[in-house]
Amino acid sequence: MFYRPIPILFVILALLPVSGQTLNLPARPANAPDGTRFTNIITSLPRVERENWIYAQIISGNVPNWLRTLKPISVSAPSHTVTYYVTPDYVAIGSDLDYFLEPMTPLLAQRLCDRLRYSLPTRRMVNQIWTNAAVKLSPSTIPADPDMITVPYFAQHNAAVHTQRNATNNNTQPLGALVGGDKKDVIISTHIYTNFATAITKPVVIYGWHYPSGSPIQPIYNGHEETYADYSHGIRFVQMNLTVDGNPNTVTKVLTTATLSSLLSDDGASEGSTNGTIPLPRYTVAPLAPTVMTHPRSQSALPGTNLTLNALALGDAPLGYQWRLNGANLARATNSTLSLTNLSAGNAGSYSVVVTNAAGSATNRVAVVRVKSSDFPLLFSDDFNTNSAANWNVFWGAANNTPDYTVDFAFDYGLIPYTFNDVTALIPPAPNSLDATTRGVRLAVNRDAIATNAAVNLYPKNFSVTGNFALKFDLWINYPGNAGGVGSGVAGSTQHGLFGINHLGTNVNWPATTVPASDGLWFAAAGEGGDSRDYRSYVGNLAGTQTDFTGSATSGLIGTNNTQAAFQPLFPSPRFETAGAPGKNWVEVELRQTNNIIVWLMDGTVIALRTNTSAFASGNIMLGLMDVFPSIAAPARDSFVLFDNVRVENLAPPIQFTAITRQPNGHVALTLNSALGDSFRLETSTNLTTWQPLANLTATNQPLQFTDTSATEETLRYCRARR
Repeated sequence: MFYRPIPILFVILALLPVSGQTLNLPARPANAPDGTRFTNIITSLPRVERENWIYAQIISGNVPNWLRTLKPISVSAPSHTVTYYVTPDYVAIGSDLDYFLEPMTPLLAQRLCDRLRYSLPTRRMVNQIWTNAAVKLSPSTIPADPDMITVPYFAQHNAAVHTQRNATNNNTQPLGALVGGDKKDVIISTHIYTNFATAITKPVVIYGWHYPSGSPIQPIYNGHEETYADYSHGIRFVQMNLTVDGNPNTVTKVLTTATLSSLLSDDGASEGSTNGTIPLPRYTVAPLAPTVMTHPRSQSALPGTNLTLNALALGDAPLGYQWRLNGANLARATNSTLSLTNLSAGNAGSYSVVVTNAAGSATNRVAVVRVKSSDFPLLFSDDFNTNSAANWNVFWGAANNTPDYTVDFAFDYGLIPYTFNDVTALIPPAPNSLDATTRGVRLAVNRDAIATNAAVNLYPKNFSVTGNFALKFDLWINYPGNAGGVGSGVAGSTQHGLFGINHLGTNVNWPATTVPASDGLWFAAAGEGGDSRDYRSYVGNLAGTQTDFTGSATSGLIGTNNTQAAFQPLFPSPRFETAGAPGKNWVEVELRQTNNIIVWLMDGTVIALRTNTSAFASGNIMLGLMDVFPSIAAPARDSFVLFDNVRVENLAPPIQFTAITRQPNGHVALTLNSALGDSFRLETSTNLTTWQPLANLTATNQPLQFTDTSATEETLRYCRARR
């Protein structure tokens, strides 16, 4: 009696893995690219980088939901029955309706199988799957061409298969039904290691693509090398765990066992097999050192809030993670994510994660966490999550008087690829955005076939601000090529992001010599350097051409060129591609006016500071982009600027007494409210003429409590708060 539970326990444990009949992947991320977007991202990538992207998308869960539920295949031989589980179609990337059947090399397919505990099918399994398929498509072929290994051909075939599948997609055979006939399979076979068709000794082995009659277009073939994949190749995942006669087993064990292998393999003696065994039922892949594909993003948050830093890395398992703050290891921070709770000033700094495995290590680009000390009342804000074009006025300028600009509101930049030192990535959410929020306004100029100087300005409608205030926003300046905007086949244009205050909101402001009028105070920054004046400072002139302060001490600039010492630690390499320049990374920008002092800050560092001696003391805000060189960037699509989380804050909010209570002992309890971070002095008087200080206070997220213990019951007291 005492021993009966033990064998039962072992049976349960052994069967548990087999019961998992769904792809063991995380849920599809809300902001993941669909099939069309993903195709656009990888179209121009070299094979190695393309396959890194495929790997990253699959392991992060960017596959259709209908692909996740595996289909059982049961086969009986004279003395055994095997049941295994396969994906209902070939591996696809994207959403349920917009997905991309993704060809890949057998090396990547094997890595994915190893990571997820799957196998590729054999020739016999491909036939078994086709026999059991509920949907049998007719092969859609494309004439042989050297370009059939390129993504445009992949996409062309994908579209053809979509059309076929949509014609069969009905209530009885919806997406998720077992499909055959749409691709040929990459398989495992003794042909991986022997019986070579050509001089290639490290091949991909392909088979299948059945006609409706049941005969395959492609007999088994191993004449292409192992880095080859064309439009016709498909990857079918087979769950490694299966059952033989109801007992748990694995694909690998069955294929290497002479008494069982014929259940899944029909490789013959002439192919180097005994009873269908495949001694090494897999492709041999080299060790893969870690590569960070998704870097943690910079973020800004208020004290007391929470945030999470995420990194997605490729590489052979097991992967180890170690997070660092300002270069020092963080205790117990050894997961792919790092959660920071109840933020305080001590959490601010530069975060990195070192990812390691037996083959090597990799470190991400640094993410900066800022803990905001103040958050003043808003006078204006736009996060561009919805189309707010109706709330903005657009002005443009061009040397040839031909409009050449684009303004895209509510633009989803999170699906836009950019290159950073020849590596392609997607633009992450801005520092003041939520993790899955990636909409802003995108500006571009000088993109037609006529090279000329051009600019565009945005002004919010019916808005004006005076006194002490701050314009704040997140800024991304994109440019073609690598550091400095150079590279093979690249032509830079050195465009500048613009931003200003105290504008009329009726003029186009940029350094042109033909404008009838200019106004306000505005600044400019180039993303990639490459200009003798990467950082610029201007004051408008209602009579015409603006005043360019850039080359004079009057500008208040700490420097004008990205190579100067002032900018190197602010925008350091490798966090920024071009050292000293703010491009290809989110930066937080602020223009502040306080008692007629104008301050321009980027990532909290003063770029310019000067007294405003102009006539422009109040007015509208301006966002913009200018190209002061008559040249067109190549590729032009890579030259643009993004603005997100634009807000104007009141730096002089009212201080409010929300409660005043006389206590029994005569003391006076005061409750005050002001903007977070607002500092002021509390004073008391008995005659409204002479005031005595009580305390210096700084507002927090909670009402301030103060008790005047110098007050007595007999004394008439007045209190005031002032900055």
